[in-house]
Amino acid sequence: MTFLNPILLFGLAAALVPLVLHLLTLRRLRTIDFSSLRFLKELQKSSIRRIRFQQILLLILRTLLMVFLVLAFARPALRGSFAAIGGGEAASTTVILLDDSPSMEVRDERGTSFSRALQSAQRIVDLARDNDHLSLVPLSTTAGSAALPGRHTRTSAHAFLADAHPSSVSVPFRHALMRVNELLAASTDANHEVVIITDGQATQFGGTVAGEHADTRGPLPGERVIQQGGTPRNDTTGRFDPLARLFVLMSPPSHHGNAGILDAEILTRIVAGNRPVRLSAQVGNFDQGALHGAVTSVYLGSDRVAQRSVDLPPEGVTAQEYEFSPRRRGIVGGYVEIQEDLFEPDNRRYFTLDIPRTISVLLAGPVQASTTLPHLALSLAGDSILAGYLATQQMTTAEIPSVDLGTFDVLILCGVKSLSRAAVQNISAFVRGGGGLILFPGPDDPPDAYNNELLPALGLPPVAGSPTIQSGESFLSISTIDYAHPLLEGMFGERPGIRKRAPAIESPRIRTSLPLTTGSSGSAIITLSNGRPFLSETPVRSGRVLFFAVEAGLGWSDFPVKGLFAPLLHRAVLYLSMRSTAGQPLLTGEQLRIASRLREFTERDVFFLVRPDGSRRRVVPAVTAGTGMAIFDGGIADEPGVYAVLQDSSGQKGAVERILAAAAVNIPREESDLRPAADSDSIPLWKSVGIDPSSVRFVATGEAAAESIRLSRYGVELWQWCLILALLCALAEMVVGRVAGKNVRRALQSSGFRGETEGSAS
Repeated sequence: MTFLNPILLFGLAAALVPLVLHLLTLRRLRTIDFSSLRFLKELQKSSIRRIRFQQILLLILRTLLMVFLVLAFARPALRGSFAAIGGGEAASTTVILLDDSPSMEVRDERGTSFSRALQSAQRIVDLARDNDHLSLVPLSTTAGSAALPGRHTRTSAHAFLADAHPSSVSVPFRHALMRVNELLAASTDANHEVVIITDGQATQFGGTVAGEHADTRGPLPGERVIQQGGTPRNDTTGRFDPLARLFVLMSPPSHHGNAGILDAEILTRIVAGNRPVRLSAQVGNFDQGALHGAVTSVYLGSDRVAQRSVDLPPEGVTAQEYEFSPRRRGIVGGYVEIQEDLFEPDNRRYFTLDIPRTISVLLAGPVQASTTLPHLALSLAGDSILAGYLATQQMTTAEIPSVDLGTFDVLILCGVKSLSRAAVQNISAFVRGGGGLILFPGPDDPPDAYNNELLPALGLPPVAGSPTIQSGESFLSISTIDYAHPLLEGMFGERPGIRKRAPAIESPRIRTSLPLTTGSSGSAIITLSNGRPFLSETPVRSGRVLFFAVEAGLGWSDFPVKGLFAPLLHRAVLYLSMRSTAGQPLLTGEQLRIASRLREFTERDVFFLVRPDGSRRRVVPAVTAGTGMAIFDGGIADEPGVYAVLQDSSGQKGAVERILAAAAVNIPREESDLRPAADSDSIPLWKSVGIDPSSVRFVATGEAAAESIRLSRYGVELWQWCLILALLCALAEMVVGRVAGKNVRRALQSSGFRGETEGSAS
C-alpha cells in the first residue's frame, strides 16, 4: 500500500472528534421529570445494553467516516498481485527515452539496432491506457534547451514511431535523464516510469553532451581521456524524481568491431593555391583483431586527391598523413573516407579549406613614401605564393579615420607619428574584429607615441623605452628563429649534410631597434642578439598583430634590401589573412555560428545557409559596427557535413553568389566505439543524477519487457473505494442514529417517565 498524497494522512486526527464528543455526551447531566423512584426499576437491563451498543456503533461509524474521507484524499494505491482484485491499474506517467544516436544504425543479421528499439517501444506504447500520460522522447531532442515532446496517445505514439529514424546527434544519458526529469516533476500519477531503449553503447552511459568537457566516459583505444571543446555544463544540480522507476532495455549488436575516421586535421597552417597541403587523419579500429589493407581516401568536393592503404592494430588508433594540392581557390569542403563497413556514419570525417581568392592589403604611413619599400616587396611576382591574388593600396595615416578598414584583410602601418584618436579607434576595431596588422616603427615617431595611444588601444604590451642605437660600427643581428611557427613553416630550406641543421639565414645589420616586449599573451618569432624580439606576435581577440623592431626603410637597418624581407613580408600577409572560421570542426548537436568578415556588403545582399544536403535557408548576419565582422546563426547542426554561408549579390550588376565562410560538422568520435556497457558500468551514471541504482531494472527486449513493466506498476488506486465506504458509513450512521433515538424514547416511555430529556442518545 502506497499513498500518493501522504501529507493528508495527518487529517486522520479528525477521527478523534467523534470519540471526544461521545465522551463529553456521557458526562452531561440530564433533567428528568418523574413521579416516583419506583419507576426507575421498571427500566429493563436489556434495553440499557441495546442502547449502549447502538451508541458504540454510532461512534465507530462516525470514526470510520472521517478515516475513509481522509484516506480518499490521501489516494492510497495497491501494488502487486492483489491489484487485480481492484479490476484496473493506476494512472502512469511513462517516458520512453528512445536512443536515436548514430550508433543505432549498426546492422547485423537481426536488422539495425534502431529497428529493434522501435519494436520494443511499440510494445511499451501498447500498455498505455486513456488516463496514462505517455511521452516519447528521442535522445537527440534532449541536447538543447527546447521543450521536450508532449503527451502522446497510443495512436499518435505509433504514428510517431512509424516516422522515427536515427539521428546524427549524440547525447549521453546523464544529460538526457535530467531533461526527462522535467516531465516527471509535473506529474501527479501513481506510476512514474522512465524506459530507456538503447543499444547499450558504453560511451552513452558516460560522456558529455555536445560542447562539454569529457569526464565520465570511457576512453577510446590508445588514449586515456577524450575531450571535446566547449564550456562544461553541470547536469546534476537537480534531484531526480524519487518515485520514478527506471527500466533499461538493451539490445546491443551481435558484432562490436568497427573501423572509422576519428579525426581530420589540416597540418599546413598557411594554405595557398597550387601549394601542397598536408592533412593528418586518425583512423581507429575497435575490433579485437587487426585490420589489414584498409583503403582511406581524401576528397576535395567530389574529387579524390589522395589515397592510402593502412594497417590497423587491434583496438588501436593510427595517424595517417596525406599531401595534395588544391586545384581551385576559395572555401572548399572535403572529407577523409574509409571503406564501407557495418557502421557507416563514422566512415567519413569532414574538414574545410580556406584558400584566399584575393588578399586586400592597405599600407599606411605618415607620408606615402614611408610605405614604398613594403609596397615594392609585395608587388614582386615571380614565384611568390601571393602571385596573382594580392591587391595593395597605399595611403597616409591621416586618411585612416575616413576609410572602412573592414574592406581590407591586412593593414601594414609604417609609423604612428600622425595617428589621430579617430585613427587609433578605427585600427583597434579593425584588429579586434579579425583583421591582421603588421606594425613597423617610424624613424621619427615620438618616444611615447606607442605606449600612450596605439598599444593601449590594442591591448598590446608597451615598448621598453626609446629606440636602442648601437654605438660606433657595432650592430645587432638575428639570434634565434622559431622555425616551427606557422609564419615560417616551410619557408627555409635545410642546409646540406648528414644531420639536419638550422637553415642558413643572411641576417640584416641592425643599427637602431625598438625595444619590444611580448607580455603574457605574445611571443617572439625572431629574436635579436641583445635578447629583444625582432618580430613578435600578439593575438587581439579575433585578430593578430605582428610587430617588427625596425622601420620599413633603410635608416635603421638594411633589412628591406636583404633576401629575407620580401618572402617574410609575403608570408606575414598570408598568415594574417588566414581566417580561423574555416577548419574549425563542430559536432552534431552543437550550435552552429559561422563568422566572416564582410568586405563588400549592401542592403540588397541576401545571405543563405547551405546545408550538407544542398538545402538552403535565409540567414541574417549580426554585424559588429566598425569591424565588418558578421556572425551567422545557423541553429543546431543536426547532420554531419559542410555548412556554408552564401552571399547573394544578384541585385548588383555583374555580381554573383559567393561562399563567405564554411564549417565542418562531424559526429562525436565516441560513436565509433560500439562496445556495450555492463550493468555495473552504469552505476556512476545513476548516482551522478541522484538515482538509486536499486530502482533501475535491466530488462531483456521482446514481449517479456512489456509484461515486466506492467507487473511492476501500482495495481490500482483505492480512493474511489474509500469514498464509497465513507458514503456507506454516513448512511449507516443516519439509520443507526435514528433507530437509537427511537429506542431511548421508547424505553423512557415504557418506564413511566413523562417529560423530555436533555441530551439524547443520538
